Amino acid sequence: MPSDTLVVTKSGVQLSYIDSGAPSKSPYITIIAIHGMCFAGRRSSSLAIFSIAFSRGIRFVTVNRRNFPGATPFTSDEVNIIATGTDQQKSAWMQARGQEVANFIDAFIQKYDIPAISDDGKSGGIALLGWSVGAPFACAAIASVDTLPPDARARLGSRIRTLIAHEPAPMAFGLPTPEKNWAPVSDTSIPAELRLKVFAQWVSSYFDHGDLSKRDLDLLSYILPSTSHPPTIFNMSAAEIKDTVTDGEAASVDLPFLFYLQPQHKVNYRKAFFDPATAKLFPKMKISFLAGDQSPAWGLAGLWAVQDEAKELGNGRIHFKLIPGVNHFVHWDYPEKTVDIYVECLNA
Repeated sequence: MPSDTLVVTKSGVQLSYIDSGAPSKSPYITIIAIHGMCFAGRRSSSLAIFSIAFSRGIRFVTVNRRNFPGATPFTSDEVNIIATGTDQQKSAWMQARGQEVANFIDAFIQKYDIPAISDDGKSGGIALLGWSVGAPFACAAIASVDTLPPDARARLGSRIRTLIAHEPAPMAFGLPTPEKNWAPVSDTSIPAELRLKVFAQWVSSYFDHGDLSKRDLDLLSYILPSTSHPPTIFNMSAAEIKDTVTDGEAASVDLPFLFYLQPQHKVNYRKAFFDPATAKLFPKMKISFLAGDQSPAWGLAGLWAVQDEAKELGNGRIHFKLIPGVNHFVHWDYPEKTVDIYVECLNA
């Protein structure tokens, strides 16, 4: 699998990526995935899902965001805006991140001659997948396309066929966080240098929730993982953990990103999911929201919150799926099932 970078701004900012390569039969569908907190797109975490997707005629690409391996780090000024910038500066910061992702997709289209969506809609085009903290970046990319030059808008509009939000927390979309919400990264009783390491073990656990059909936040297990299944990270070798987990300064931007930019996340999510002008730019784009029924509580809370928003704002076209028996790392524990789910989203 080739690994490379693409320049996404005039100032030379680069995003890195791993690419499964083009299937033999064209037009094919491409899935471009944006990673979450700590767990970036590395070779070991991509091998199984890349191989399965490729065998089904799908090109799979994982993109590393700014500050993660291979991509351009943030400057100190960029980092400072997240917590201390004005509302206008924060909105500009978030729009810039969306433009970087959108420009990456456009550059990838041009470099590899990515097929457009076929006339019958059954082949070609790109699914943009945001997993966890990657979801607000995916939404920002869709929301920023109207700021790009006309030729870029045309290329993206003829190719983006699906937007998949794979288990973001409510705050990643600027929606209310459950009162009982807990995560190691925000627990000040845990030494600061250990929070991301503890989070990596906790977030990859399985959780036994109550009756999910009741959609009751009080029936979710917010803290204690289940003993029915080991955390995903416990099944990784030391080499795989080293290759997959980024828990140092590079990953430290994500938490303030979630907390301090919630108004911006809400604007971008709603623009991507519900705005008629966006739908006009992407006339064939379908939208899916996924969550595992044994994921951390915020995964279920996010699903329900967006379902409520869709009902309130009148978008019945969103495909919601609660996946039985899986956690936040279904792509690692069950890669074949994951590809099945993503294919379902392509055709939803």
